[in-house]
Amino acid sequence: MNDFSELEKELKKLRPAPVSDELRARIELSLARPAATPTAGFLPRRSRLTSLWWSLGLGLTTASALVLVWLAFFSEPPPPLTAVAQSTTAPAEPLSGGLQPSALTQVVYRQRDEGLVFSPNQSERPLRRVRYDTRETMQWRNPRTGASLRVSYPAEQVVLTPVSFQ
Repeated sequence: MNDFSELEKELKKLRPAPVSDELRARIELSLARPAATPTAGFLPRRSRLTSLWWSLGLGLTTASALVLVWLAFFSEPPPPLTAVAQSTTAPAEPLSGGLQPSALTQVVYRQRDEGLVFSPNQSERPLRRVRYDTRETMQWRNPRTGASLRVSYPAEQVVLTPVSFQ
């Protein structure tokens, strides 16, 4: 019934071939001779120093690429310089031995248009609100000693401009 039964009978009849005298003599000769390298021990490895340098270089390259991607996509660009106003005033009569105002600088670094503003009762015309972020720097100088003092502080200015529709 079973098609493999004949194959199994043939496989059971198979026996390994006897070992030849020549093979037996070669094995005995190899076992009698001392081995140059231990066969059951460990094999010497290559120096891992080269792979260390490769991994260090690859890691630094990856880190620098990530920093560049972060700088390109996730950092805010510096605010543009839109207006610089500087006025220098010289007092008509110098103060005796003290600091005198010498310069005032106003730098506008951000301008935001906040849209139209309507009055609650709708009686006035609409106004456009623009917000300016600035940095003002005042400087004083002592003409006698040459000493100077500079103070810088941020300021915010809101300008309302009437809008007319034609």
